[in-house]
Amino acid sequence: MLKRKICNWLMILSTVLVTNLSYSQEMTPELFFAKKKLQKAAIAYTAAMETCFEHAPRVKPSQLKVGKFETEFVVKAINYLHYVALNDCMQDHDVNFLKAVEHYNQTAQKHELITVDSFVTYRWNEELRSEFEFQKLPTDMQAHFLQLEVLQKPFNAAKLVMELLGEL
Repeated sequence: MLKRKICNWLMILSTVLVTNLSYSQEMTPELFFAKKKLQKAAIAYTAAMETCFEHAPRVKPSQLKVGKFETEFVVKAINYLHYVALNDCMQDHDVNFLKAVEHYNQTAQKHELITVDSFVTYRWNEELRSEFEFQKLPTDMQAHFLQLEVLQKPFNAAKLVMELLGEL
């Protein structure tokens, strides 16, 4: 749901920028450049989200070899590793998108500034919050999940958690 909202927002932003991109007498060359950069960054960011989210492989509970671990703790480990992998996948795109927004905001007039309800910073915060929870887990459990290759790249965490909780 949230990723669709972000993708839709980025597509709307891109459309608005394309519509407003025509070079006019009021637009400085630097503002024109900033709008073009922001448009390209928004399109690239949307494509990266598609790659990191929509095409994330499915991980089955059997691949985790959870054995004796309590489901609640397994979910915490999955949550943390999901955000680590996702943020790693999106890192370059996050930076490029935020740079483009910042440059545009430094160049545009005050009434044209863009406020980013940032999925980027939300993900970063969730990674740190889940890392705090992960560090509370027993060290043998942390080591077990950190060594699982299937959790080192983006994966569909929601389906995996639902399967573990018996909701699918």
